[in-house]
Amino acid sequence: MLKALKVTMIVWGVLHILMGLAFIFVPQQLGEMFGYAAEGPVHILSFLALLGVGMLVPGIFVMVAARDPLKHIWWVKFAILTAVLSLVVELYSVIMGYVTFNQASGGIILPAVFTVAFLVFYPWRAAKEG
Repeated sequence: MLKALKVTMIVWGVLHILMGLAFIFVPQQLGEMFGYAAEGPVHILSFLALLGVGMLVPGIFVMVAARDPLKHIWWVKFAILTAVLSLVVELYSVIMGYVTFNQASGGIILPAVFTVAFLVFYPWRAAKEG
């Protein structure tokens, strides 16, 4: 189980690092890939770069924590909470009509998969004992 948690943490970290770098360096192309209009205020690119930093840094720390998840259990909890809240926010955005399901589908499916994986592989007994 612990090996599966490590792999899940590494994959989560890699995806966050890649998305963070994409938000920093190619935000317009990333937006077009998700079905958003290419035109828009230029200052939005600054917000997207900050979002990229907000994805890049946790991705790095979760990958480092994957070497010993029990020692770094708070990073595991951080990843779980991030996945859950990302899922909730994406679903809320679709319900409110901010985005279409097609635009948010990646932001719904991936956090849902990671939420389930983290909860299944979470070391419940070992975390309680330690």
